[in-house]
Amino acid sequence: MLLFLLATIFILTWLSCFFYRSFANRYGLLDHPDVRSAHVEPTPTGAGIVLVLWFYIGFAFLWYMGLVHTHIFMSSLAGLPVGLVGFIDDVKKLRWEIRASIHGVCAGWCIYWIDFPVIELFGFLVEPNLITSIFGAIALLWLINLYNFMDGIDGLAASEAIFVCAAGILLVEIQGNDWYMFNLLLASVSVGFLMLNWPPARLFMGDAGSGFLGLMLGLIILSHHDVSVWSWIILSGYFFTDACLTIVTRLLRGEKIYNAHSQHAYQHMTRTIGDKKTLYSIIAINIFWLLPIAFFVQFFPEYGPLLVLLSYLPLLLVQFLCGAGQNKPRLTSLEN
Repeated sequence: MLLFLLATIFILTWLSCFFYRSFANRYGLLDHPDVRSAHVEPTPTGAGIVLVLWFYIGFAFLWYMGLVHTHIFMSSLAGLPVGLVGFIDDVKKLRWEIRASIHGVCAGWCIYWIDFPVIELFGFLVEPNLITSIFGAIALLWLINLYNFMDGIDGLAASEAIFVCAAGILLVEIQGNDWYMFNLLLASVSVGFLMLNWPPARLFMGDAGSGFLGLMLGLIILSHHDVSVWSWIILSGYFFTDACLTIVTRLLRGEKIYNAHSQHAYQHMTRTIGDKKTLYSIIAINIFWLLPIAFFVQFFPEYGPLLVLLSYLPLLLVQFLCGAGQNKPRLTSLEN
């Protein structure tokens, strides 16, 4: 039954994206290119609402059938207002205070329903407490925005979601539990969307999809206790390092980080080698560098912090040379 449900959700997501594309073209829900854009033609945006719709239809069915525990289903519902407010922002820009308030409430809702993980840190066990709960809510807020930052080229955000979900399944090989099905369902809607978002993209997910994916993946990281939290941090390494290095560099340069820009390392790479090669490069980094290290940490979590550092340092060096946080790459051979 599960395979049939996943196949159905995948097909319906894919078909709905076609319908949404026609709808967006008809009603002018288009992302018009500017000097920061990686695309050159007006492209339908906001299609992430399709992912949100079919994910919750599928997950509600699993919950109704008793295959998903109520506390996990309830925690996941926070993604619904995040997706809706993102879609409204895609259609008509909202004030950041409104978006931030809704995101904050949704992050708090998630923390209320989930069990915060016990973290092994240099031989000590950090038990759940008020401080870790506050930190968890802040982390979820950060991930909502991080995925928005990193959704800047065709196929990147959806590919990252598929990779993280698939890797989480491979790491534990637990069939049929709640998070196993959560990962499969999130990957299914992401694959259905990616069919039309693969470069050259025929539609964009917009804030509706990027915010939703960021929150859902954050929920997996904090709640899927069968996988070490250090493994999750490593699996998400490319997104974490590129986003953080870009922001820190811009702060050090005295720039206002809330201003729109195109200074991420992956954006510089895109201008040099194109969307597809950049996407393939990041997928290769995920599979051949981050995934093996995450596997090792799964069996030896006591080495988690050290291996996070090991996995991140080469990424940070490459991203630094690519020009993360500045207008041009630091390595002149990467300039257009």
